[in-house]
Amino acid sequence: MKKPIAIVVALIAILALCYLALQKRGSNEFADFNPNEELTLYCAAGIRKPISKIIDQYSAETGRKVNVIYNGSGALLSQIQLGKGDLYLPANISYVREAQNKNLASEFIPLAYLTAKIIVHKENTSIQSFEDLTKPGVRISFADESAAIGKFTRKVLKANGLFEKIEPNITVTKPTVNNIIEDVSLGSADATIAWDAVAKNFPELRTIDVPAFNAKKREACITLLNTSKNTSKALHLARYIAAKDKGLEIFKQSGFETVSTSDAWADVPELLIFSGSMLKPAIGDRILEFEKREGCRISTVYEGCGTLVSQMEAGAKPSFYFSCDQTFLDRVQDRFSSGTTVTKNEIVLLVPKGNPKQLSSLEKLVSQKAKVGIAHPTKSALGALTHQMLDNANLLKALQESSNIVLLASKGDELVTQMQANALDAALLYRSNAMATPSIMENCEIIALDRPDAVATQPYATAIDTPYPRQLERLGNSSPTPMAKRTSLSMASHGKKSKRYRTHGHSIHA
Repeated sequence: MKKPIAIVVALIAILALCYLALQKRGSNEFADFNPNEELTLYCAAGIRKPISKIIDQYSAETGRKVNVIYNGSGALLSQIQLGKGDLYLPANISYVREAQNKNLASEFIPLAYLTAKIIVHKENTSIQSFEDLTKPGVRISFADESAAIGKFTRKVLKANGLFEKIEPNITVTKPTVNNIIEDVSLGSADATIAWDAVAKNFPELRTIDVPAFNAKKREACITLLNTSKNTSKALHLARYIAAKDKGLEIFKQSGFETVSTSDAWADVPELLIFSGSMLKPAIGDRILEFEKREGCRISTVYEGCGTLVSQMEAGAKPSFYFSCDQTFLDRVQDRFSSGTTVTKNEIVLLVPKGNPKQLSSLEKLVSQKAKVGIAHPTKSALGALTHQMLDNANLLKALQESSNIVLLASKGDELVTQMQANALDAALLYRSNAMATPSIMENCEIIALDRPDAVATQPYATAIDTPYPRQLERLGNSSPTPMAKRTSLSMASHGKKSKRYRTHGHSIHA
């Protein structure tokens, strides 16, 4: 009887472990907080109302502690330079850029727009336009340059020759936007220039448009600080604040105009990435790094792009597609945003060391008796481009009729495997296919074809119906890392000046 009892006990133990595994999968194992740990968020004073509500809600839902430090955006940046912290939320994206330039911050997420306007009491009918601020006796409370509103309004007014007109009437300067609005609310000042969203919290006040400011909305963004001890924890909070069904909903309720593109909230976002197989050596480690950093769960499918396109046409819905060539993205472009080309890859001829068959050109693949491997024309971008290149050279039909083609591979790495096994005399593949396997270069050599039609371009694109467009944008727009430079991929954002790297056979634009 002892053996059946032991079996039952073992089964119970296995079931218990399975239950615990399932429970863990439902929680965020990437951002699992110690109850005593606390995140620090530096937040512009003008955004205090929505943020205080969001943090209360976040802490109630997650049990996680957040310490928020409020001050002017510039004053906060000075504090960050001297101290430690996890996140920074200034009222103007220019402070994020400044923090990045000082190597204090990295990725950021846009949240809301702010517009500067004249703020007066509703009972004050003597001020109706900017010109009225120049009248003798008008008392103006103005923000100093440590606040985003103070720095911004000075810059715009000076650029339009307007600051000199109101400067004599500035009777006091204050460190935060809340301070100057309160001056008007309490009657200690007749007017100020402040963010419209903050003024909406004071029903006794009204706003007056200034054309110079209307054309220059400012964007409030939350950015990750490089001093953060755990980026996945910090980004978990940042994603909550920026989620359209969490933090941004509270921003709207507080009178802010929120960004049009935002993510849905998920404790652990689940992403599906389709990628051409030849890109795996370049992006595999990078995706794992991103998954850990962001606290998301990523499933990857590496295949020939022809196969991937067929799967998508059959109903597969990846969040992100990294194509081996633009032509394969074109075939499913209606499902994705515009592609961003980040790498170029060259089709080359791989032959055994010393090239015993003297296969030095495409023509020699036809004229010489040899065992040649090429990629399948419909299963992969490599195959489609290879067949097109041979056809352009008027050699495709002759090569097919020569019986030299002994392998039509669905992926480039299959060609590498056959070359390693000495089953082929030559293979047409991507340079990166060969260089991704260092051992192959000990026994083989690459012959460049130097043809314009022997170059493929690799774009990435995000699905237009993804619930996580901002997170995927961060995947695509993330800055080059040492790992990226060591492999063969550095993802570039739209509009950035291209840097060029040369690693593992790819020409990389970052």
